[in-house]
Amino acid sequence: MAFRLGLTSDSKVWIGAWWVGFLIAAIVCFLLAISISGYPKVLPGAEKLQKQRSSEAYNDNKTYQGNSFNYTKFKEMPLAVAVLLKNPTFFFLNLAGASEGMIIAGFAAFLPKLIENQFSISPVLSALIMGLITIPTGGGGTFLGGYLVKKFDLSCGNIIRLCLIATTIATAFTSCFLLSCPNLDFAGVTIDYHKNQTSEGSLNAMQLEVACNANCSCSRDIYDPVCGINGIMYYSPCFAGCSDESIKNDEIKSYVECECIRYDSIHNHTSNFEAVNLICPSKCSRLPYFVMLCFALMLFTFLATMPALSATLRCVYDDQRSFALGIQWIKVRLLGTIPAPMIFGTLIDETCLLWQQQRGDHQSGACLVYENFHMSKYMWLLAFIGKLCSVVFFFAAWWFYIPPKQHVKSNNSGTNNIADISTIDAMTG
Repeated sequence: MAFRLGLTSDSKVWIGAWWVGFLIAAIVCFLLAISISGYPKVLPGAEKLQKQRSSEAYNDNKTYQGNSFNYTKFKEMPLAVAVLLKNPTFFFLNLAGASEGMIIAGFAAFLPKLIENQFSISPVLSALIMGLITIPTGGGGTFLGGYLVKKFDLSCGNIIRLCLIATTIATAFTSCFLLSCPNLDFAGVTIDYHKNQTSEGSLNAMQLEVACNANCSCSRDIYDPVCGINGIMYYSPCFAGCSDESIKNDEIKSYVECECIRYDSIHNHTSNFEAVNLICPSKCSRLPYFVMLCFALMLFTFLATMPALSATLRCVYDDQRSFALGIQWIKVRLLGTIPAPMIFGTLIDETCLLWQQQRGDHQSGACLVYENFHMSKYMWLLAFIGKLCSVVFFFAAWWFYIPPKQHVKSNNSGTNNIADISTIDAMTG
């Protein structure tokens, strides 16, 4: 029997109006760009403040800064790159930014999918939880990091140390991904149709077709999962052996006379349907703990972003700042944000139990069911290794940082002046 595809926002194949967010963001960015374009090239008083501020560039001995270079000229770019490559603090800060960018890009792409599959919630609720985690932590963590630098007037070395401490704490909170929930009972995927537990991932496509749905001529081209009153998920109403459709309302579809649903073993069965096109409720109660730990992870991750940017600008010469940011973002893109979706996606695909098949192909579509334990383990390994690399890179940037020599000279000169005054007083006395 052919059924109408009644999708709801609770369905695992629901997509919705995904383009609305991009349209709103584009409009907001365009309006902000208009206001930002009104700023002058140099803010009033900037040059005076620049002269008053002492340089914190790596090993600033004034030998290079005394020369005049214009990095807008193409012929000066090789020299500018050579100077930056000789700056180990800048180099390791770039690597730390790349590892942090990889983690953030991977989370942005796959964290909603992990939340949805681990805790058996709808894509809409998963995206909402993702927003409730990232928006406060992204804004609050970035603001807090900049506030701490300004409040305590941190030097470049202490700023890098702040990044190191925040990243170390964030590494501990990657343990949130170890809170894994067992997979829902899915007929023909995680259990057989007699509700006998099977080894994860050992079932094949033929086991979706059993005696109770053999005469239904079910097609795997249509994935419309339903939840039976026995608490088991089915690939579609057809694979559940349902022979009739009862429309409950305009969104939720209910089905009756489902041969594969053993409702005779369920006590006090009073429902007027055997299956509904919703996700079966999960008995796992670890979602609140995951949200709290993930919130702390994101908070300390974003707390280090603004101090890391400030340290990057301070460890290079003033006339190299714009060029240094360009070099840094090239490294962050090439080593971090660009390969991140491929790395995360490849490992997560390894946890797939059921692929969407079309026209008899073995693997031609998206993954429909993931193995929760391995998915959680791979996500934790990626987050932990990425954070551990960031800790190593921030430590190396702090370890190799050499403060400017003029700071030491100014302190020594101040001491010598005091000594000279004391000597004069002693001689005249």
